Amino acid sequence: MQNTESAVLQTDSLKNSGPDIDYLARGIARLKPRPHHTTLLTYLNSCWPESSFKHQLTRSGWFRTGGIRHQDGTLFSPDMQQWLERSLQQNGDFEQLLIELESLQPLVTRYNGATHFFTASYGDTPEACWQLEVEELQEVMDRQLLNSTAEPPQDLADLTDPLHPATLDGQPLGFPVYRLSCLINLHHALGTAVNAPSLRRFFSEWNEGPGSRLTEFHRHWFFQRQQSRNRYGVDELRLQPRAIKARMLKTLPWNLHDDVTGIAAQLRSFDKAAGFFGAWYFGMVADDLVPRELAERLQDDWLKDYRYISERQAQWIRNWLHKPYTL
Repeated sequence: MQNTESAVLQTDSLKNSGPDIDYLARGIARLKPRPHHTTLLTYLNSCWPESSFKHQLTRSGWFRTGGIRHQDGTLFSPDMQQWLERSLQQNGDFEQLLIELESLQPLVTRYNGATHFFTASYGDTPEACWQLEVEELQEVMDRQLLNSTAEPPQDLADLTDPLHPATLDGQPLGFPVYRLSCLINLHHALGTAVNAPSLRRFFSEWNEGPGSRLTEFHRHWFFQRQQSRNRYGVDELRLQPRAIKARMLKTLPWNLHDDVTGIAAQLRSFDKAAGFFGAWYFGMVADDLVPRELAERLQDDWLKDYRYISERQAQWIRNWLHKPYTL
C-alpha cells in the first residue's frame, strides 16, 4: 500500500518529542475504526499521555490503486504495480506475461480512503503543535486486470491505467483499517519548509489579532503538505494553511462595489461564518477564500476616514499592499 505523501517528520530535541514513530504506526494499524475515533484517541492518550489530541477534520472521497487478487479472492500482492513488474521479469517478455494473465484472470482492487486530521498543542503559538494524519482505508473490488472487450494491452501502462477498464461492483473486502500517514511537529517543520518566512508572518499576524486570545488556531486551520523536488534534485516541503470551514466559506458572496455599510456587513458575515474576528484577512492571505482586491478597497475607505475595520487590521492591509504574500 503506497502513499506519495507518507513522509513523517520527527524531532528529537523539541519539547513533546512523542513516542517512536514505528511503534505509533504499528499501534494505530492494529486499531479498528470506530465512530468519533474513540479507540484511536484512547490509544493516543495511553501511549502519548503528555499530549491531548483532538479530531479537527476529515477529508474523504479519494482513492488509490490497491492490490492484485485471484478470482477466488486470494491475495497475490497488496501492490499491483510491483506484482506486475516482478511478473514481467519472471516471464521474460510482455507476450509471455499476457499468456499467464489470461490464464489467471486476476482482479484489481482499490482503497477508498478518508484522511483524519488530529492536532495536539503544546504551547500558545500556532506552530507549537503536532499535526497527525491518519488514513482510514477500505479495500474494494475495482476491475478485471484484463478487459476481453477492449484492445489487447501493449505494455504495463495499459495494464495499470487502462483506457477502458472492466469495472467491478466495488464489493468491500474485509473491514476498514487505519494507517498512519504523517506526523508533523509544526515548529520543527518551519525549519525546513520553503515557505517558512510567509508562514511566520501569518503566525505573527494571528498572534497580534484579538482572535488569538479567544480561540485556538487549530480549531480553524490545518496544514496541507506539498512535497516536491526542485530542479537541483533537492526535496522541498511546503506547508499551506487550509481553513477547516473552507468549503462553506467559499460559497459566501463578495461585492466589492458595495457602499461602506455593505462592505462592513460582508466582513462581519465572513467573520461570523468562520468563527473568529478578522477571519476575512486570513482568508485573503491563505486558501484563496476572499478576493485579494478587497485590500485596495479597504485601504481606499480607510484613507477616506471610514473606520469599519480596526487600526490593527488597517496596518495589516497597509503592510500587505506594500509587501503582498499568499499561502
